Amino acid sequence: MPFFITHGNVASKVAKGPRGMVGRFRTARRERMGCQAEIGTKGEMFQRVKSPPPAKPSATMNPGLDSTLPFKLTESFMPPTPAADPSSPKLLAIFPKDDQSPIKFPRSLDFGRPNATWGEVMEQMKRRLAWTEDGFDLTILDANDLTAEELLSHAINTDIFFFIGLGANKTAAELIGTNTQIIPSGVCLGCSSDLEELSRFDFQPASSFRIGRQLNVPFLPPWSFASQLGRLFKTVDELFSRGNHLDLYYAFLTLIDKVKPVGLVGANSKLDLRGLYCLLKKCRKPLRSCLSSPECKKCVDELDKVGLRDQVKAYSIIRSYESREFERLSLCINEKNNCLRNNAQRPLLPNVTPMKTFRGEPLTWEAAETILIGRRNENNPLSWMLVCGQNPAYDEFPCQYQMFYRGKAKKSLWYNPVFKLFTPDGKEVWRKSDYKVRRDEVPGKFKFSFCDNGVTSQENWHIIDASDDLSWAVLYYSGAAATAGQAYVGAMLATHDGKWPDPSELPRITKALESAGIPWHEMVEVCNDNCSNAPLVALHPDRDLP
Repeated sequence: MPFFITHGNVASKVAKGPRGMVGRFRTARRERMGCQAEIGTKGEMFQRVKSPPPAKPSATMNPGLDSTLPFKLTESFMPPTPAADPSSPKLLAIFPKDDQSPIKFPRSLDFGRPNATWGEVMEQMKRRLAWTEDGFDLTILDANDLTAEELLSHAINTDIFFFIGLGANKTAAELIGTNTQIIPSGVCLGCSSDLEELSRFDFQPASSFRIGRQLNVPFLPPWSFASQLGRLFKTVDELFSRGNHLDLYYAFLTLIDKVKPVGLVGANSKLDLRGLYCLLKKCRKPLRSCLSSPECKKCVDELDKVGLRDQVKAYSIIRSYESREFERLSLCINEKNNCLRNNAQRPLLPNVTPMKTFRGEPLTWEAAETILIGRRNENNPLSWMLVCGQNPAYDEFPCQYQMFYRGKAKKSLWYNPVFKLFTPDGKEVWRKSDYKVRRDEVPGKFKFSFCDNGVTSQENWHIIDASDDLSWAVLYYSGAAATAGQAYVGAMLATHDGKWPDPSELPRITKALESAGIPWHEMVEVCNDNCSNAPLVALHPDRDLP
């Protein structure tokens, strides 16, 4: 799944500027502001024009799925979040709780509205940030129910703010501007121009170094700190504009990483002098071969444009321009020599556990493998087909077929996914991957390993739940490509034919997703139209088939 990149540009990892302890920001804030920010009129509140309150979820299926059954649970099954790390920067998000965000529910599920509210999105963002290795603490406030006193009381202990989805309202802008000026860093996303001007880093306005805006100096070298910050805010803006939960998460982490390093976005994305020496000394031959191959050179050039952080675009580029030359170069730079000196670790949170029973009996290894293999037989090569997936980088390609099968060796298991993608130049191509599957600690938990275009990834997969008749299954994974500096999580709802399961199964599926820390607005429906002629041929002999 992950990838490598040989050098970076605007969207690549921004070089780190001077950091220092988080406490330095709080001390500087008090020295500069004296904690005497004006509070404003008592009881003053935001007077935004609110969108109509969202309809109560009807939990029905859209036309084409004609049954109706509630699937919104009355209690939460989300995994717990750990206590916040006191050394991590304190975060504050202000947003209109009941307004609809750009993040959509799966299109075949009808919640009475197409999009999740900002309240739902930010509640999940709070969990996601707490589940990082740094245990970030995000305070979330409803912009439509906030007094100046409350705002200031939170601002005093905040290091980074995020103002999200706030429309054009001068009263709101004045209230926020007056009572958050003691916060050293933050960004306004999807806000009015008045609020956009509040974006800053270490009390320096973003407008003074945003790319494309008139600057106060005639020329800024690309290596200057101001240029780096300009690229930082441009990257955050672009991630937010894509309107999906993963890029919004990375928009938060990208800004946080500038205050305190974050492992999930802190990978080396370009070759420094030491890395270039490694490349030229140890990978000269595959580099020369790549540069002489139009397909390989195109892949490297396109990766250079998007940068290492952009998993969504970068993985699509790598699978679009696959070539032996690129694979050899990537293998040399990453796995053989680790020229980028990365060592990403698999995310450990949320703590997800596999299902414990199947068909009324305790889950055994044989039963767990039977679930993965699904309805595959000599007349049907397919184990599962994705209906929707959680990770936009890997789970949302069209027509995703899954083939699980036992190999000839004892206890061996293989996984070959097949999926369609559309290349940047408009071509439609099929791609296939090859995973080796091994049993892990308990039945239902597996270790997956594979080499994808020269980068080796290690993943933990969990069977969260599956129907007795193998008509549907919910799978969760977390993994890392250590030398590429990539760590990730994901989940999928799969069925035997790629169609939505019976609506009566939705409450159970919802519970399974929530137990893996996933709400429905993080799941995106896969397009399963025009999926004929898929190359559903296993890459290894199948022990169970003639």
